[in-house]
Amino acid sequence: MFNFMGCNQMMFGSKVRYGITYKTNQKAFKVYRRKYVHDFRVPITSDNMEGSRGLDLSKFNKILVSKIDKIFVMCADTFNKTGEIPITLLKTETREPN
Repeated sequence: MFNFMGCNQMMFGSKVRYGITYKTNQKAFKVYRRKYVHDFRVPITSDNMEGSRGLDLSKFNKILVSKIDKIFVMCADTFNKTGEIPITLLKTETREPN
């Protein structure tokens, strides 16, 4: 990878908000501050999960996620869908779903 900072040593703080770069035998050093705050989290699904609920079952190493008419069972380690529980809803008489 290209070293655009021109350094041979980098140190980061405990919360990784600041970084210090320097070269050997150099009188000064540069302090960089993190520009964006992100956790490098990747979404597991792109579905609309508005109004959904989640439940962590740590004893079984599973996560339950509700959607409108289904409950998804997911593995807590890999976040892969391992099961699905359908829910039968009452017939609606208005334009809003039950």
